[in-house]
Amino acid sequence: WTDVTGASVAANTYLGDIEARALGPVAVPDLTVTKAANGVTLALIALWITGFAVILLDTRLDLALLWGKPKLLAKLTIAGLLTINGIALHRWVFPLFSQPQDDPHRAALLPAVLGAISATTWVFAAFVGVGKAVAPALGYSGFMALYVVSVAIGIVVSLTYIRPRLAAQMLPPEPVHTILEMHTRQVLGPVGMDYLHSHGIQSADIATDPVAAVGRIGEALEGFTPEAREQFDRLAHATLRKHDLLQAA
Repeated sequence: WTDVTGASVAANTYLGDIEARALGPVAVPDLTVTKAANGVTLALIALWITGFAVILLDTRLDLALLWGKPKLLAKLTIAGLLTINGIALHRWVFPLFSQPQDDPHRAALLPAVLGAISATTWVFAAFVGVGKAVAPALGYSGFMALYVVSVAIGIVVSLTYIRPRLAAQMLPPEPVHTILEMHTRQVLGPVGMDYLHSHGIQSADIATDPVAAVGRIGEALEGFTPEAREQFDRLAHATLRKHDLLQAA
C-alpha cells in the first residue's frame, strides 16, 4: 500500500478501455472487456498482497495495534470497498458491453457510477498510501469523510461526461447497407444514391446482399472515375472487414 500507485495506474489504464474511449456506436469488443476485467483482478490481487505485507510488518497481526492506526484502517476499508466494487464490475458492468443495449442511456448508468467509484477509490488509495503526514490530523473518520466527498465528485463528473460516451458504445451497430450507402455519398456527394439508382442499384439490393452490392457499386463507379471506385472500395472493404464479411467478398 505504500506502493499502491503502481496498481492504481494499472487498474485505471484497464478501466480506461471501458470508461474513457469513445469507440462509436458499436459494442465494446469482448477482447477489450476481458482485458479490463483481467486488469482489475490483477490490480486487486497486487493491492491485497502488498497490503497484507504492510499489516504484518506494522502490527504483527495484533488487532489492538491495528485499531490504533487510523491510516492503516483506512487502507483496509478502501481495499475492501475496491474488492466489492471490482466484483460488481465483473458481475454486472462488463457483461453490459458484450452486446448492444435497447436503452443505452439507462444501461450506461451503472457502469458510469461503478466506474467512477472504482477510479476515484484507486486514486484515493494512492493518496492514503502516501498520506502519512496528514494521518494524525485526519484520523480514520477524516480519511473516510474525504473519501465520500471524492467519490461523490467522481460520480457527478462521470454521469456528466462519461455516461454519454458509454451510452454511445452500447448502441446497436448500424446496418451494413446504411454504411455502404453513406460511403457512396462520401464519394459522389448528395447525388450518390441517385447515381446508383440510375445504374439499377437500389437500397433493397444493398440490404439483401451487401457483398454483391459492393461489387456492383464498384463497377458503376468505374464508369464515373477509377479514383471514385478506388475510394469506395477502400471504404467498403473496411466496413465489410469490420462486420466479418470481407472473406465472402
